[in-house]
Amino acid sequence: MRRRFVRQAGLGLMVFFLLSLSLAACGNGSTTEEIAAAKNTTSDIEPTESGETVFPPPVIVTVASPRDQKSFVAPEVTVVAEKSSVEPEVTDPITSTDDPPESVSSAETAAPTISPTPMPTFTPPPSPETTSLEHLWLSRPVPQDTTVWTDKAYPYGTTKGGTLRPHHGVEFNVPANTEVLAAANGIVRIASDDSLRLLGATQDFYGNVVVIEHDFTLNGQPVFTLYGHLSKVLVEEGQEVKGREVIALSGSTGVADGAHLHFEVRVEENDYQSTRNPLLWLYPFPDRGVVAGTVSWPDGTLAAEVPLTLRRLDAQSPYRATTTYNLEGVNPDDGFLENFAFDDIDVGFYELSAGSEPNEVEVTFWVYPYQTTFLEIVLDG
Repeated sequence: MRRRFVRQAGLGLMVFFLLSLSLAACGNGSTTEEIAAAKNTTSDIEPTESGETVFPPPVIVTVASPRDQKSFVAPEVTVVAEKSSVEPEVTDPITSTDDPPESVSSAETAAPTISPTPMPTFTPPPSPETTSLEHLWLSRPVPQDTTVWTDKAYPYGTTKGGTLRPHHGVEFNVPANTEVLAAANGIVRIASDDSLRLLGATQDFYGNVVVIEHDFTLNGQPVFTLYGHLSKVLVEEGQEVKGREVIALSGSTGVADGAHLHFEVRVEENDYQSTRNPLLWLYPFPDRGVVAGTVSWPDGTLAAEVPLTLRRLDAQSPYRATTTYNLEGVNPDDGFLENFAFDDIDVGFYELSAGSEPNEVEVTFWVYPYQTTFLEIVLDG
């Protein structure tokens, strides 16, 4: 396993930062012993005389966001004695109705943890540009008291381990007949079933479906959202709708193998070959951000279906894993040109592992609130 250089890029301004090349002892887990070993072998995370871990200061990147940025004070992590029966308290910055299921419970964090020095308070600087690559403009298309997080098993551009076709959208795993909400203001362009028109890989692919063309554009190109596998459509073609207005009920029509909401973003054209990753459009949960980037080979070729794991270094966090895009029929964002993305990541200091031995690479970086952190990773040839 080798620690490599990575570029963490802001929007409008790319800022380079250097990562150490000498992580001698690193496993796939995040145990206390492994972290302690890493402290003694890396140059970017150094122990103090008291034995506390001091993380490097954040690399400030220039990013535009649709809302004002918020200050972030990293939480202190309390040391738990080796034989103590006291479980550390874990709190989440958002309410239970907004919280993804990966949130770590106190029972799961009873093992002793490292006590890092509190990170500095910082506010990401505003972008000097009035326009940028950032477009976290869409609200969740389901109510707050339902499953408002995206499904992690089959995200955009992936094939679920080669078992399914490359995914052109994301899923919200809500029960049948859950209200479906417009993600933003717009005009309904399609409100019917797709048995007589081609909207997906085949006819009758989405079943009952709604497509909305939104009031905004991206670089002058129209933006559409699609809501598929509906049990009932509640709007008509040509109807104007407001963001978070009820437009349908979820279901399992079309090729769905169970009740859920299939959600897509389409740019320029309303067709199956014009999709983009919704994770780069949905506004994050409170005090969370998005991580996206490219994983490529030394010759610049994008690496398809490379395994990725994300681990927070400065505090407890859920396990996150995905793969890079399959690249067959799915598209990167027009500005980012990414081939992977993670959504709703707690702000903090992270390590991303890309690939597998002998080509595995690890990079460290900061996640900022309400904005996208972009990484460029090159695997060994």
